[in-house]
Amino acid sequence: MKKLFFLLLILFPSILFSQKEAAIWYFGQYAGLDFNSGVPVPIYNGELYTYEGCATISDYQGNLLFYTDGVTVWDRNHNIMPNGTNLLGDASSTQSAIIVPRPNNINQYYIFTVDARGNSPLSANGINYSTVDLTLNGGLGDIISNEKNINLVSRAYEKITAVKHADNNSYWVITFITDQFLAWRVNATGIDTNPIVSNNNISRANDSRGYLKISPDGTKIACANFGVQQNLMIYDFNNATGIVSNEIELDFDESDDNPYGVEFSNQSQKLYVTTSKLDNEIHSPPGRLYQFDMLSANIQNSRVLIHETSVNTRGALQLAIDGKIYRALSVIEEDPGGTNYLGIINNPETDGLACNYTHNALDISNGELNRKVFEGLPPFIQSFFLTSISANDVCFGNETEFTVSSSVQPTTIAWDFGDPSTGINNTSTELNPTHIFSSPGIFTVTAIVTIGTETSTLTLNVTIYNEPIVNSPVTLVQCDDDLDGIVDFNLEEANTLISEEDPLPTITYFTTETAAIDNTNSISNPTTFSNETISTVWARVENTSDCFAIAEVILEVVYNEIPEGLILTFEECDDLVDNDDSDGIATFDFSSVTTQILDALAPETNFIITYYENIEDALAEQNNITPSNYRNTSSPNTQQIVVRVDDLDNNCFGLEYITLIVNPVPKFDLLELIEFCSNSTDLSFGIENPIGIYNYIWRNEEGTEIAYTPDITVDSSGLYSVTAIDTTNTCEKVKSIQVTINNAPVVTTPVTHTECDDDTDGYFDFNLENANSIISNETPTPTITYFLNETAAINNSTTDAIANPTVFSNETSSTVWARVENDSNCFVTAQINLEVISIEIPSDLMLIFNECDNIYDNDETNGITTFNFSDATNEILNILLPKTNLAVTYYENINDATNEVNSINPSNYRNTSSPNTQQIVVRVDDLTNTCYGLGYHITLNVNPVPQFDLLNTVSLCLSSSNTNIGVENPSDDFNYIWFDEFNNEIGYTQSISVYSDGEYSVTATNEFNCTKTKSIIVNSNEVTELLGFNISNVIITDNSSNNTITVVTNNLPNSVYEYAIDDGEYQSNNLFENVPAGIHTVRIIDIENCSESSVEVSLIGIPNFFTPNFDGYNDTWHVTGIEFQPNSNVYIFDRFGKLIAVLDPLGPGWNGLYKGNPLPSTDYWYKVELDDGRVLKGHFSLIRR
Repeated sequence: MKKLFFLLLILFPSILFSQKEAAIWYFGQYAGLDFNSGVPVPIYNGELYTYEGCATISDYQGNLLFYTDGVTVWDRNHNIMPNGTNLLGDASSTQSAIIVPRPNNINQYYIFTVDARGNSPLSANGINYSTVDLTLNGGLGDIISNEKNINLVSRAYEKITAVKHADNNSYWVITFITDQFLAWRVNATGIDTNPIVSNNNISRANDSRGYLKISPDGTKIACANFGVQQNLMIYDFNNATGIVSNEIELDFDESDDNPYGVEFSNQSQKLYVTTSKLDNEIHSPPGRLYQFDMLSANIQNSRVLIHETSVNTRGALQLAIDGKIYRALSVIEEDPGGTNYLGIINNPETDGLACNYTHNALDISNGELNRKVFEGLPPFIQSFFLTSISANDVCFGNETEFTVSSSVQPTTIAWDFGDPSTGINNTSTELNPTHIFSSPGIFTVTAIVTIGTETSTLTLNVTIYNEPIVNSPVTLVQCDDDLDGIVDFNLEEANTLISEEDPLPTITYFTTETAAIDNTNSISNPTTFSNETISTVWARVENTSDCFAIAEVILEVVYNEIPEGLILTFEECDDLVDNDDSDGIATFDFSSVTTQILDALAPETNFIITYYENIEDALAEQNNITPSNYRNTSSPNTQQIVVRVDDLDNNCFGLEYITLIVNPVPKFDLLELIEFCSNSTDLSFGIENPIGIYNYIWRNEEGTEIAYTPDITVDSSGLYSVTAIDTTNTCEKVKSIQVTINNAPVVTTPVTHTECDDDTDGYFDFNLENANSIISNETPTPTITYFLNETAAINNSTTDAIANPTVFSNETSSTVWARVENDSNCFVTAQINLEVISIEIPSDLMLIFNECDNIYDNDETNGITTFNFSDATNEILNILLPKTNLAVTYYENINDATNEVNSINPSNYRNTSSPNTQQIVVRVDDLTNTCYGLGYHITLNVNPVPQFDLLNTVSLCLSSSNTNIGVENPSDDFNYIWFDEFNNEIGYTQSISVYSDGEYSVTATNEFNCTKTKSIIVNSNEVTELLGFNISNVIITDNSSNNTITVVTNNLPNSVYEYAIDDGEYQSNNLFENVPAGIHTVRIIDIENCSESSVEVSLIGIPNFFTPNFDGYNDTWHVTGIEFQPNSNVYIFDRFGKLIAVLDPLGPGWNGLYKGNPLPSTDYWYKVELDDGRVLKGHFSLIRR
């Protein structure tokens, strides 16, 4: 036999010992890599443009087959496959796809797709698979139309990985969702859609992003959960059972490091992780790369920060067939430009920084900046990165062939087969040697492989198994019952002749020895094999180790025959043993055949007679049946039973048939229960739908025969039965019927139903159901329905039925009929005469009551208030005079008023059921009879109260200009009245000025005369001295056409200030213009802290003229505002420059005299030398009138 064994490469890190299914990558924006040469070479022919998820697959020689982003599939020529669109992955899913070959089928591959999360941690389309067949589309491949987007799980996380099963011939496809792992097995028959679920002690993750990877040796799983509640988990994986267990959480240098990319080294000894920050769902630098030692006793403590960058963020990590790990270098999420570089971990198996990580190591752009990598790299089946040796044919005595799986042919291989007793044959230097082992057992085979300058040692424990022990040839004897020499052999009867092992090995039969050796074209049905063409077959005997031996089986025919004339037929009637007497199945006893056959074969006696349902069972002597109690379940109505007669003297046997016939029992219908009413005129019933000619016998419950016809008439309740007898086969069928005669209702008829009319038209909407208790007082209460005439009532006619008996107008008819029906469906009819008595409330009567909304229910805006409309009673009674002895009641609706339920109190009613406005029903009852009138005759209106806002408390600096208080959101539609704390009216506008502490209130009145009052407490602040204010805070512009004073507060605390001059009002503007010359007091107040200060300033002013005519106005010329500069000099000159006068700055000024004589009217010049250093010159006019 042939059997393959695999072992992982222990030491080699290079491409030379990897498979080439992962040799070509396509990812990012038109980026790609080719590893076939042993080093990654950028390629530029891809059509892929994806931010994250992608997948690629090549054949074992590294030839591209196809690639995908999880949505679209491109063939090896980079064309979209005809059916290769609209897959249910997503280019923004972390791992949008992975490609898995179908075992034992080189032309079919499965694309597993994973949708993106959208606005939820769970993806919308979940995980699906589609099948690619490379024989389609001219050999370029296409997705099989009916195997596209087959759903495996409806909602999923963005994670998927794959690895080989422990049997080395199938695969596990694994995902993580919320708090459980799902593992689907993929084998030669397809995908087992029932996953292995692992949810024991698995922590919950609330975000779907981040990579999921399994170690190449299939023993560990790493799960990066990116998001607000980030974590990195590692687990054990059993690649034989698919179970995930033993969760360990790994931490990072900083608690907000978010894991994204994960990857194991090709020896599964190191784990690498990329992280970034996450700020408001934007992932940002620093991007970090960590290493963990999976062999460490404390994996967490083995953490090493390999690299940190302030430019790049999160990115995928992917092991390549060259043994190196490649890192996608992305930038912040909102920059779609990506980068042109990959980072490389050159020695992933080495501890810490010695792993030799190179940042920006590989330029993938070839100068074309639009070729970029983003966050994703293509994932592969992790087993692609294993290296193995294999042993083929491990049965003792056969040549066992050894090979090393390598994408590059080794330079040399030194083999040691661990079988020293074979001498020089124990070693070999052939690349693919064979070896015959000296004995069964376990041998350790070693291969020292050299490729170029690299050498590695591989070992494999090979078990050599014994071949099965067989007897050959053996003879299988079968009897012929028709003397033609051709029979059907049960070849499996030879199994125990060929092998005596326990348990019995697997034995398969073939028509030739060559086919048995090659295990091809086995006999499909060995239990019914005909010797028509051959008389010898060959058995292939395989043990549990798949080792085999060949045995020859000789087929020998002998003869035996049952005498003719023994074909027997047995008939039975169908029965109810299986609760179905119409299924053609009955119980037979044909054991008498045994005696008949033995009597016919006498005087021979050494026979065994057995019975079977078919020839196959009879020939195989399996599933024999009991003739004394047999039910023909496998062949209803009629069946042939095979009789086998075995001659114990020669192993021959004969076959014959017995015919079993099941006769049908009569078929007819009979009610199980029938009910009559005591007032019925017809109490007959009978057989229905008979399908044959039958005789009948009717019996009462005492068993007395009472009739022999299909129908009978009865006069009492009871259980009656009928027996139908088929006249053709005497089969019988009994059915029973329970007869019940029910009493009819007892009613009063006719009755009169009186109602009152409130509009004197003689018509009224009657509630006919009020007559129910008059018509019948039986218990339980019968069902009473109403009709327009008696015929309709009798026939229960829907045409003339009264659809709404609670509102029936006598305008239609003054007489109606009731159908009174009890629980037994028996009925009688009753006549109802309708009588109308009128009372009337004027239809145009509408009394209106208005009230303002109130705060009784703590809500004065809900349109609900309290009404007292009791005055309406007298007003209504006065209107209805001269009628007296009337009672007035009030209701919220017509129904309550009609039924006199839920009356309301008119003196204290709140309109809770109808805010803002409500109509009230008035009911007036005539106490001398049952008549009343009613209708909506009262309207209640709730008027809104004014709504405004007013501060509860305010603190004011009453010395400032801002002493106003007022409504916050005033309305021009309201009138306002302000009151002081003594309730004096003090204002009528939306706001007022106040000048003292105290409590003030304002009442607003709206157009409905509704009012609302709110209060405010005014607290005044004590005025204090404002420190730091002096003359330097005042800037003066004087002796100008526009004298100004500007107050500056640069040296004062930051606050809100107001300003005033002399006794003027405070203002917020710090600039005063057109200030008259002279002495002024500048005042300032801090209105936030209620502190104030002042300073005196002077503004110099020089008159343009003066009129010394002694009229009291402008009689002298003097400099105004010079008082603060008493040492100033003032000179006056005539137009020739002659000094006329020298003035005292503090004196009365010049009176127009020179040496006691008045000077003429003309212009004169002045020169003023001020204390502050200024010198002012100019002229003025002396005017005499």
